Amino acid sequence: MLILNYKNCEIADWDPKVKECCERKKPGGKPEDPPTGSGDCCFDGWMEEYNEVTAQLNAADKEVTAITNHLNYMKTQRDFWKTWYDELTKVDDAARKVCHQLEILLHHLYRIEKNSELTVKSIRILYCMIRDFYMQLDHLKRKYDVLVNCVQCINNPGLPPTASVRTLITDYGKKLDAVIATRDGLFDAFIAAVDLANRLDKNLGHHFGLHTVLHEWKNAFHCDEHCYGGNIQKPGRPHHHHVHQGEGQIEDIGLEPMLEFPICDSDYYEEISTIFEEDNQVVDELNTRLLEVTKQRDKYKAWKDGLDAVIKAVDPATRCAAPTAPAPTPAPTK
Repeated sequence: MLILNYKNCEIADWDPKVKECCERKKPGGKPEDPPTGSGDCCFDGWMEEYNEVTAQLNAADKEVTAITNHLNYMKTQRDFWKTWYDELTKVDDAARKVCHQLEILLHHLYRIEKNSELTVKSIRILYCMIRDFYMQLDHLKRKYDVLVNCVQCINNPGLPPTASVRTLITDYGKKLDAVIATRDGLFDAFIAAVDLANRLDKNLGHHFGLHTVLHEWKNAFHCDEHCYGGNIQKPGRPHHHHVHQGEGQIEDIGLEPMLEFPICDSDYYEEISTIFEEDNQVVDELNTRLLEVTKQRDKYKAWKDGLDAVIKAVDPATRCAAPTAPAPTPAPTK
């Protein structure tokens, strides 16, 4: 009968470096304290790195969100100033066109006014000529009446009323009366013409006429001034753009619509242009910053994804499990 005889084998132990790695003690702990971690120093190191990268990724993601929101706000504000600046530019262009049309009107008005002035002078000369003409007719009428009275007083039998000379004298008197009878109607028309000419000259003239009105409009638009760039800062009107207010308060940038012609040379127009350029510069800086932070976030995201894949592939229980002693083999007996 064979009796089984077991022989105790020597228990194998870990390599000191592996044991130190997988059975790390808490810093400052006692020797009898249990080891910390999962038993796999590589896994624990990756987990620490994973947690640190996750925190950096979350911070970068929050920064990207904050910069994006600020960028969207600045784009909206910049576009608002750009729209208002473009509208002011359109108004200035329209004002320049009005000035151009005023120049054309004044040029033609000068010619019309000169013609109306000459017309008034011509009418006055014509009045003198017509007056002199009818004065001569009145003089002829008096001589005619004297002649007729003289013939009638003489009562010469050789000059009967049916004589050819008397007939010619009578016809001449009738025609003279007909011409004199046109005086009243002609003078009525002439007076109306004089009135119209004087009113036209007065309404077009320099003294409170159309010429004065057009010049007043020209002065209102400052058509004689050119755009050389205004002074952005004025005493009493400091530049308040990008002054941070408390939370929930409306930002006061100190701007009031004060339109002065020419708009392109006004301080208000220059200040709107400056604010737009400042906002545009801020948008460019935010775009650059957003690109940098996005790259940083993507780097942390790729880092985290790589660690996540490695951590999932590692099995700490298998890699760091304590080795078991082999079972004793029975010794054969006789």
